[in-house]
Amino acid sequence: MLRLLFLLMGGSALRSGWAYLAGLGVLCIVASGGIVIDLMQHGRVSFPLHALGLFLTVEGIAEALRAIYAPAGIAWPSLVKSAVLMLLGVAVFLVPQESGVCISLAFAAAFLLDGGFRIISCCLMRCRRWTRKLTLGCAEMLFSVLIAMDWPLSPHVIVPVCFALLLTGWGINLLFMATQIHALPANTSVTALPIFTRKGLRAPHGLGYVHPPLNHQPVSVPLNIYIWTPMGSGEVAGRRPWFDRWVAAIDHRGEVSTGHTSLEMGDEIYISLYPADDVSRTFTGFIKTLRAKEEFDVEGFLLPSLEKEIKAWCRPDKRLTLAHYNQAALRNFWLSNAADTRYNLTSRNCSTSVIQALDVATEGLLGERGLKGLWVLFNPDFWLLSLVRSRAEGMTWTPGLVMDYSILLRRVLQPGNRYSACRRAANGLRNELHSVLSNKNSATDP
Repeated sequence: MLRLLFLLMGGSALRSGWAYLAGLGVLCIVASGGIVIDLMQHGRVSFPLHALGLFLTVEGIAEALRAIYAPAGIAWPSLVKSAVLMLLGVAVFLVPQESGVCISLAFAAAFLLDGGFRIISCCLMRCRRWTRKLTLGCAEMLFSVLIAMDWPLSPHVIVPVCFALLLTGWGINLLFMATQIHALPANTSVTALPIFTRKGLRAPHGLGYVHPPLNHQPVSVPLNIYIWTPMGSGEVAGRRPWFDRWVAAIDHRGEVSTGHTSLEMGDEIYISLYPADDVSRTFTGFIKTLRAKEEFDVEGFLLPSLEKEIKAWCRPDKRLTLAHYNQAALRNFWLSNAADTRYNLTSRNCSTSVIQALDVATEGLLGERGLKGLWVLFNPDFWLLSLVRSRAEGMTWTPGLVMDYSILLRRVLQPGNRYSACRRAANGLRNELHSVLSNKNSATDP
């Protein structure tokens, strides 16, 4: 989450506020220590849970208002999300602090699912540091079992301890990043920081370019992201909703359809990476090619334009547009990296190429708002965006994940739509109340 926040804040804003980051890191560590001390003295900590419940409830109400008063009619996905947020908020308030069984089991399930995801992805892809990630996944699953067994900590203790551990991790990361940002040269991407380069499926690439500050002038052309979904690019036999959307679809011949992703900046840049020799489309062959390290790279090539790609294949299922981005940084990045056409189905495919270019284009978009950009931490869409990114970075980027990430990113970078919807809702309620009062007054007049 912190890496995504710092990416969207950008190097310029972070360098000017590195002392605030260090102070925030110290504050997080002190707060986690306070939670542990309070827990040891009184046996419970209710304030963090009440604050969390209030936050979830308020965000759920705001999301419901935004969904009901959406310009295009009721937005049912947002309405479902608001219901989930409000239910979670109410559950945090209603669950007795002495037992807290529901919350502790929820934490156990979260650790179990996350650990299982890490183990499966590491065994399939064998990325760099895969043994370390496998150990972390096993530790998460063991921790989930200990939580479910109420040993060595009771349920009403485990939630504050998890909050304290989370705050401690944030504080340590903030302190490390504050020192790294203070030493970051000008016109350098924040993705060159060690906290970015030491993670990922493989060693980082494409960072040796000049990343100028964001230009506030309007861009000459919008940035377009095209998605060919697995369902739309093949004749699928049967439905596997989760697998078809985010991984791949299997057609009636048993061949795997992964879909495709490309990025376009007018006539100047078109990023659409393919392998020179098509990878095996059988399910067994597809699984064997899931190796992320550099020794499994093959030769690839770039298609020149969307028109030629449509003629050679088919039209994309989805187009997503960004009207404001760092056009100069994206141009510099592509001039430095366009000649590198290595392809890897797992760690250097069409989707990873598009995401890296999208990161370059959107870096610093929140930073131009100053400290107001940090209010994104109170936006549930930002947390969903962070979740999608962490899942993709732990496994790999696919067209379905790129589509979800781009949709959420556009909503996060345009918070005015969220607040204007809430204002429209408030104005609508005020007008309805005024109408009711007016009718009542007219009815009572002689």
